[in-house]
Amino acid sequence: MLEILYIVVMMLFLFGVTIFVHEWGHFIAARKCGLVIEAFSIGMGPALWKKEIDGIVYKIGAFPIGGYVSLPQLDPEGMEKVQGDNNEADRKTLPDVSPWKKIVVAVAGPLCNIVFAFILALIVSAADQPESLALIGTVEEDSAAYEKGLRPADQIIAVNGNPVKTWYDAQVEALLVGGDFEVTLTVLSGSKTHDIQIQANNPEDGDFLLDGISEAIPCVLGRVTPGSPAEAAGIQPDDIVKIFNSIPVIDWNHFTELVQTAPDQTVTMTVMRNDELVDLTVTPKYDESMDRTLIGVKLGGSMSMPWTLTGSPIEQIKSDSSSIFRLLKALTTKGEAKQAAGGLGGPVAIFTMIWFALKMGIINALGLIRFININLAVLNLLPLPVLDGGHICFALWEGVTRRKVHPKVVATLVNVFAILLISAMVFLSWRDADRNWNISRFFKKAPAAEQPVAEPAE
Repeated sequence: MLEILYIVVMMLFLFGVTIFVHEWGHFIAARKCGLVIEAFSIGMGPALWKKEIDGIVYKIGAFPIGGYVSLPQLDPEGMEKVQGDNNEADRKTLPDVSPWKKIVVAVAGPLCNIVFAFILALIVSAADQPESLALIGTVEEDSAAYEKGLRPADQIIAVNGNPVKTWYDAQVEALLVGGDFEVTLTVLSGSKTHDIQIQANNPEDGDFLLDGISEAIPCVLGRVTPGSPAEAAGIQPDDIVKIFNSIPVIDWNHFTELVQTAPDQTVTMTVMRNDELVDLTVTPKYDESMDRTLIGVKLGGSMSMPWTLTGSPIEQIKSDSSSIFRLLKALTTKGEAKQAAGGLGGPVAIFTMIWFALKMGIINALGLIRFININLAVLNLLPLPVLDGGHICFALWEGVTRRKVHPKVVATLVNVFAILLISAMVFLSWRDADRNWNISRFFKKAPAAEQPVAEPAE
């Protein structure tokens, strides 16, 4: 129960900080540029809490899906109906603001998200996590992948000619092809590179797309059971297993298989701890009730997602940026758009990802928040009226033509796109919830009962 409470509180806190950082950027820039500020809100909709200080209303909205800074000189009529405000102040008397100041204020929000993401990347890079690569962990021996030469520890470096670094990248490239299809994998085996064509599954038919192979899960050790062989051997959480019983360890699944081969035998193992190799001696114990050989340690680390990438902060930011730009490209590419749209997620998906990231550890969660901040920055710079990019476009138009866009036009476009954006979020939230919990079953009619067929008369 306490773990659930911790995750819920941290989930709301981390996402709330992301929203706060973005809106704080707009707020500070607006104050420095002399713009009038009416409200600063974390959350949307009716206020759960609000307080007016020096003419600015600070509040927390009922729906934790965003936030806003009400700036009437950028958005002349605000989004009062959408945001739940009812400010009837006479905005006709407000002084004009130069286009460059409007651009500075609009850019400040995404810029703060990027700076915050860089800080998180520094923390992640200092956490000494194993490098996340597109390594193959297991290959089913009766699969076409095995017949074509794929083996455990092979690294996928490209899919259909598009370079990939992580397992997640490889999955995305395969998914964007769509349907039941063949993909070309460029594989690094030892020092040799070769191409292999492999059948991929329809994503609705299974969790993984590439038939017969699975990801190499980094062998990062987690919780050590008190009184277990692992504790007696001196194994510590975050140790990375490199060698077990003189055999190099490929991944977690390989490690568990090797443990099964040494019941009640004293063997040596080598782990990476704080960038140093440490040799240990452990005696796995056979558990009759479970019919398994155990050493008493759980998996740590995480599955491969874009935010689990380690390396320098710049590499992390580049990877996050590449992921969102690849998605945007797919959404506008014939043959990829349908699959890309199907992969979009809304607030439910975001909170679900944060939930599971927190269960995997705080570093994993911080990596995800870094990834979300980069996504938020890029998406907000798209040239849509309700987003920061739209306000930049309005300001550029004013700077080039020396004429302001009519306030009614700005207000209409902002409100229309706000409604479209909220509608999209509602749709995506419904779809995400249905995927997770199949809630649509409650709205389906039960099939009609079959009527008995009368026996023919003799």
